[in-house]
Amino acid sequence: MAETREKPTRSSVEQRVRKGEDLSRLDLRQANLAGAKLAGAKLARADLEGANLENADLSGADLSGASLREAFIAGANLEGAQLKKADLDGAVLRAAKLAGADLSRANLEGANLEGADLAKARFKYAQLDSANLSCATLAHANFSQADLDSACLAGVRAERVDFSRASLANAALDEATLRDAVLDESVLRGASLKRCNLQGASFIEADLEQALCEQTDFSRADLRRARFAGAVFMKTVIEGARVFGISIGPVNGDAFVAQRIDLSREADGSRWVNLVRFLKNPGGTEDSEDQRVRRYVGPGDVLRNAELSFENGAEVQVDGLLDHCELNMAEDASLIIGETGILENCRVIGGRVRINGSFLERARVGLDGPVELVVSKHGAVATTLQQPATETQFGFATGCRLRLNIKGPKKQAEESHAARNNN
Repeated sequence: MAETREKPTRSSVEQRVRKGEDLSRLDLRQANLAGAKLAGAKLARADLEGANLENADLSGADLSGASLREAFIAGANLEGAQLKKADLDGAVLRAAKLAGADLSRANLEGANLEGADLAKARFKYAQLDSANLSCATLAHANFSQADLDSACLAGVRAERVDFSRASLANAALDEATLRDAVLDESVLRGASLKRCNLQGASFIEADLEQALCEQTDFSRADLRRARFAGAVFMKTVIEGARVFGISIGPVNGDAFVAQRIDLSREADGSRWVNLVRFLKNPGGTEDSEDQRVRRYVGPGDVLRNAELSFENGAEVQVDGLLDHCELNMAEDASLIIGETGILENCRVIGGRVRINGSFLERARVGLDGPVELVVSKHGAVATTLQQPATETQFGFATGCRLRLNIKGPKKQAEESHAARNNN
């Protein structure tokens, strides 16, 4: 009679792992390994189909190419594990710890990852069709070019997650938090984004046709050249969003909520418009009312002792030197000082001013009544600013250099002076 090999037990497998044995290709189908201590196990291409790995410790284990189809892995510790090309079709990974794990090109079709910790995990090119990731933590995870069609990501917490070129067609992302996520060139056709927080996310050239955007928050999001044909909008927040080249269909009066939107081609804040103006031509690419005057002072160029006036909508970009110049800017005109740009002993009256380079005027008021002043982390300002009656809107990035004397609105100063005289 042929000798029958005993099926591996939990204790025998643990013992072999402690000895550092290579268990590649080991047959562990239907094995009961619940709670097993298998940290660092060498299980590449092992067969664990239908195995019970509930609460097992597989941290740092090598499960590359392993079969874990229909395995029960709830609550298991797989932090830092190697699961490249592993087959987890239909596996239950509810509340599992997969932080830092590598699941590149893994098959997780129909898998249950509800409440799992996937922070910094790698799912590049992974198959997650119809997977359940609801309430999972995805912070800094990489899902680039992964397939998540019809997946459930409701309530996920996913700051700075990478979904670039991923497919999320018909996926459910209701009440998800995806702040500062990257979804460039992703596909979200028919996806549900109800009450989803997408503040600061990037959707450059993404496909959101027929997506449901009810109370979705796209504040500060980069939506340039994104396609929303047939999408449904209801109280969708687009405050500060960058929308050049966006494509949307007809919308109703309750579709959007915003005070201003950035229509500049380069998303540099040089073309702010209000909601009414945005709705007239959402993409901003063929706005007959917006034939903007543009003036450019390039690197190495020098302009001295000039007096210039710019009407609403004008854009002035300075990457060279302006010396002893006066610029009269209409309220909606923009002055952008590039990183190599310098304004010395100049006076700028009104307008919206963005400083990435240097503005130096110490002897007098250099910025007189600007509607807005934004200084990037590379910017340097040394001057006095006189606020207009409506007060200037400020934006100072961490790292910028400021020696800025800010004077209150003239109207308030005059009223205060008159009150003192009456007394």
